[in-house]
Amino acid sequence: MKTLRNIVIAVLLCVAGFSPCHSQQLADVPNVMPKTRVLFIFDGSYSMLGIWERHSKMEVAKSILIPFIDSVSKIPNVEIGLRIYGNRSPFPPQDCSDSHLEVPFGKNNVPEIMNKILSLNPNGTTPIAYSIEQAAKDFPPDTTARNIIFLITDGVEACDGDPCAISRELQAKGVILKPFIIGVGNEVDFNKMFNCAGQVFSAKNELDFLPILNLAMEKALVSTPLQVYLLDAYKKPRETDVPMTFYDNTTGFIHYNFVHSVIKPGEPDILFLDPLVSYKIKVHTLPPVYADNINLEPGKHTIVKIDAPQGYLMVERPYGFNISVPIPVIVRQQGDMNTLNVQQANEKVKYIAGKYDLEVLTTPRTYFYDVEIKPDEVKTVKIPQPGHVSFTRPQMGIGAVYIDRNTDLEFVTYLSVDNRKNDVLTLQPGKYVVIWRDKNETDTEKSTSKSFEITSGCNLYIQINGSKK
Repeated sequence: MKTLRNIVIAVLLCVAGFSPCHSQQLADVPNVMPKTRVLFIFDGSYSMLGIWERHSKMEVAKSILIPFIDSVSKIPNVEIGLRIYGNRSPFPPQDCSDSHLEVPFGKNNVPEIMNKILSLNPNGTTPIAYSIEQAAKDFPPDTTARNIIFLITDGVEACDGDPCAISRELQAKGVILKPFIIGVGNEVDFNKMFNCAGQVFSAKNELDFLPILNLAMEKALVSTPLQVYLLDAYKKPRETDVPMTFYDNTTGFIHYNFVHSVIKPGEPDILFLDPLVSYKIKVHTLPPVYADNINLEPGKHTIVKIDAPQGYLMVERPYGFNISVPIPVIVRQQGDMNTLNVQQANEKVKYIAGKYDLEVLTTPRTYFYDVEIKPDEVKTVKIPQPGHVSFTRPQMGIGAVYIDRNTDLEFVTYLSVDNRKNDVLTLQPGKYVVIWRDKNETDTEKSTSKSFEITSGCNLYIQINGSKK
């Protein structure tokens, strides 16, 4: 039984960086898999007394499982529990609730597990679906642990349950990973019966049983190499330095967060992931790009290619603005009113190649439409240089400034009521109108309206005297 333990420990050490295997792990990312709990659900039903080849299936299972479980218990970060079905109630009659957690997860519980298996006498029926359903309660609460079921059976569901439906439900809730189902004997097509419930392994003869167990456990515990190729406009994996999130396709839960990196140009770093999870990858470019339904084959190197050609946007801040006042720029995808990002003027930001609409928070706001960002290029957009206008008036009053859009006046800003405060505005080039009335004036027709034009770099002084214009 040292073979399994040596193989798994060697691979875990490889992942941790203690062998020639190459993996640049990020800070706060574990080098080995998190705690793994393996619940053995063992068939104790009457059919296990049947002769396999030279011995009963129960005799073969006992002789192999005892040393096998002992080896598994010595693998770092692995805990074991034991549930048995069909062992307490005789058949007939049929007791479809005859399934019990015989040995819960805990430290130093292997001797108890061995004694339970050694003393087992096949007795009852085969409630597989019920056993998988009840197994959900066997795992201690721990969102960081990997919960795995090893179901060892020689038969099919004998009660009314649906093992496939129960397994899918528990996986969708994030209670368990895809179960491993070890079929014993050659009377049943286990793959046909249980492929929908988990990963199926069939031991057709007595000599197959141990290699099949070793193979299944190796797949359960060994992490799998994966590279994410972020492709540029030339379909080369040269995009990098962007965060990525790996979600569980089944549950939607987050499994990993990384910042993409490369070992050398065009050669992304290698990640080692849990192969029992189907992934969705979200690459946090602007906007994000995705890869769905990433299914890993344990031990097999996988490359995921995602189109992510990017260029830069620079919105150039003109002379004439107070340098202490930031100028935010709202960036949207072309034709989409949802805000993609808010960057600052004179800030260079990377985006997926494409067309964008910009809203610059000048006074009044400046808009740029259909701005095209090309791969590996910097798109520079210049904000027009503003002008300045100062308003003075002899009385306190009420008023506002509007930009003249030819067919409409669009609000820009209110003027202060207090006449002791001169309003000094920095405005973008354009035609404007100021409308004002003395605060104490009750005659509406004595309101003042003045038109003025702002050009780049100009300085205007406007006296509002209260007379109608």
